[in-house]
Amino acid sequence: MLTRIHSGALHGVDALSIEIEVNEGNGDPSIVIVGLPDVAVKESRDRVWTAIGNMAYLKPKGRTTINLAPADVRKEGPSFDLPIAVGIVALNENLKDGALEQCAIVGELALDGRVRPVKGILSLTLEAKAAGRKAIFVPAENAREASLVEGIYVYAIRNLRDAIDLLKGKGNILPEKIDRQGFFKQQSRYEIDFSDVKGQTHVKRALEVAVAGGHNALMIGPQLANPCSPNVWPPSCRR
Repeated sequence: MLTRIHSGALHGVDALSIEIEVNEGNGDPSIVIVGLPDVAVKESRDRVWTAIGNMAYLKPKGRTTINLAPADVRKEGPSFDLPIAVGIVALNENLKDGALEQCAIVGELALDGRVRPVKGILSLTLEAKAAGRKAIFVPAENAREASLVEGIYVYAIRNLRDAIDLLKGKGNILPEKIDRQGFFKQQSRYEIDFSDVKGQTHVKRALEVAVAGGHNALMIGPQLANPCSPNVWPPSCRR
């Protein structure tokens, strides 16, 4: 039996649609993940297998092959845990017709089936919308950020059972809603802003790229503040 789940992978600040194929075959019970997975993705088979058991779902009785397509793109991070688990559980559960085709799924799994937040949820949601998905299942901690994207339903998932129940048409979780105008107005209030920095265009651009991609940045240069000022931390006079 074969199931297909839609998810996404991050590449810098952008995302790429990923199709996850889960196939149950013959042989001893085991999980094999192919499609250029990194170490975190390979380790998901242990997290997923344990979470499925702790949530009291049936496990496949034979060899389960999981393919992350396209196969020539490297997959990184734990965000594939939840879609892989959903694909495995779907082998033995009756989901609503077309439910898996209409939604994208992302999230990291704890061993007890809880869903943990992931990075890059805004890019993943934008890619799901661009790919024509009507809804996206995201960790509850990421739902507010994901709901900033208009034109796609965002469902806050707290555990594996929440996702399965929604796909079976039995869940009572409503799409996340947010006052976008109020959110951006609130988030735009800063004591210090880039507009206070005169010139330094290349430096400001470098910082924007670093923040957007979650990279580190090291700034080296003269310290304009008084080195003996009590507002400098640590409060010591460095000469």
